[in-house]
Amino acid sequence: MFTKQQELLLDNFADKSDHLFALGIISTDSFTGEIGEYVVCKHFNLKKSNRVTQAVDGVSTTGERFQVKSKVISKSYFSFNAKSLEHSLFDTLAVVYFDRLYNPLKIVIVPSCKSNNGEFKITSATISTFEQIDGTDIKINAKAKSAINEFAVAYNSLEEAGIIRSRRIVGDIGEFYACSKLNLKQSENRNEKGIDARHDNGLTFEIKTRRVYESGRRISETRRLNNLVGKTADYLIVVALDRSFKCAGMWIIPMQNLTNPKSANLKVVNTTEGTLNIVPSKIPSLQTGESFKTFNLRKRVLTNPVNSTFITKTTRTKKETTKRRPKRAIISEEISIEPTHTFIGNNDSSLGSGGCFTWTIVIILLLLLIGYLSN
Repeated sequence: MFTKQQELLLDNFADKSDHLFALGIISTDSFTGEIGEYVVCKHFNLKKSNRVTQAVDGVSTTGERFQVKSKVISKSYFSFNAKSLEHSLFDTLAVVYFDRLYNPLKIVIVPSCKSNNGEFKITSATISTFEQIDGTDIKINAKAKSAINEFAVAYNSLEEAGIIRSRRIVGDIGEFYACSKLNLKQSENRNEKGIDARHDNGLTFEIKTRRVYESGRRISETRRLNNLVGKTADYLIVVALDRSFKCAGMWIIPMQNLTNPKSANLKVVNTTEGTLNIVPSKIPSLQTGESFKTFNLRKRVLTNPVNSTFITKTTRTKKETTKRRPKRAIISEEISIEPTHTFIGNNDSSLGSGGCFTWTIVIILLLLLIGYLSN
């Protein structure tokens, strides 16, 4: 699905990201966020929080709790807007701005008490009211800075080659694979939550992608598939990538068949009814399963039973009556069912073939009787 040149770019990007991991700069594939956390923790001498610590990314020696947000900007416009942050769980919001090489341009410090019901907003009109640390005053050791810059160059090459379209690198690559394999169209509106792609037949898809390989930063079998509660897409597509971002497995699952979307992880491809495999699994813990064939005969899942009406003719009267068949069950194969109407002819004659024969005999007998009497 990728050209040889694109695969080389992905290999290089994997090398650079692994180098950041080895240096302790990142621990997940949330690259921009983790680089921001590293910069803020180093500058303020914070102890980086455990990954499971909710809303807190670092803690100072005095116990001050920091949440860190990161943003890459192309111009000197230091805006920021975040909603629904749990401001009661941290004391300070640190927003770090980077250029395209991940050089820090500025850190803006916002006390959690400045939240408006969990919303934090920084604009050109309000930024002067907050504490700011200029990029020239943010110190990063030379080795880390060089590794981060090299990573940024590798990232930019992926963007220029059209492999990715946002800072959601792993997600973008997974969407590329899924759309190429199933001939889907990526959603143009990136803010359309829960719908990543569409098929020409009207089906909608959410695509979840995870890198799965043995390393110090991930346990393959328990990788979570987050934010699946209440989603409206017809199907979930799960894409597994190897270390070099090559596809190591792909599955399609009816979204309505997920039994516990709140705590779903990669193993749903093994346990969820109706799961079909698109790309055979190269991961021992994830089963390949039954193969997906085609969408040719498939249409949108029916959400309501279909009532079919048919008309029958009574044998004793000319009155037509309407009867209703029982509701049909919704099928799981998504092959559409259309209402079926069966019409029986509207012949008004009350004489069947048996009636005609009887009258013929009667007429013959009458003629014979008349002839006998006339003699």
